[in-house]
Amino acid sequence: MKKPTVHFSSPLQLILQAELARGNQVRDASEWPPHCSMLVLLDRPFQRRYPLVPGVRFEKTNDPHLWKAEYRCEVAPGLWECLACGF
Repeated sequence: MKKPTVHFSSPLQLILQAELARGNQVRDASEWPPHCSMLVLLDRPFQRRYPLVPGVRFEKTNDPHLWKAEYRCEVAPGLWECLACGF
């Protein structure tokens, strides 16, 4: 099965590229309406903690039904892009 090609319009693209370079893989990528224009879920936990730039926030969710942690960036009022990692 071919993994989806993903491109964020936000600073999350740099984190995604760093994770892919470290061997993490995209499990899924899609919209998650109504507030998430792009949700990318990685197979494994983030390999490191990335510095936050203005507009990006980090949260440990630790929800086994969803994901372990996420980086979010607001791309428009009330609209987010999200990069999340599995367990």
